[in-house]
Amino acid sequence: MSGTNTNRRRVYYNVLVLLSLLVVIISFSPLVLVKDKVNPTFLNMPFALWTNILATIILVFFTFIGGRLRGDKGDFSSDN
Repeated sequence: MSGTNTNRRRVYYNVLVLLSLLVVIISFSPLVLVKDKVNPTFLNMPFALWTNILATIILVFFTFIGGRLRGDKGDFSSDN
């Protein structure tokens, strides 16, 4: 039973890694970094700044979840 739990945690971790890479790629893509684009603004911050702050918050959340999945020992064992 613990083997399937370990495999499931490993799959979730790998999905988080892929999502993190996707967030980084999108945050440095022309979708976000458009030359001379300031609008829309949020709290008087230009578009690229607040979207990258949002990407940073998402990456911190993914790191927290990934750390919980890996456990204290740094592996995928279920006895954290």
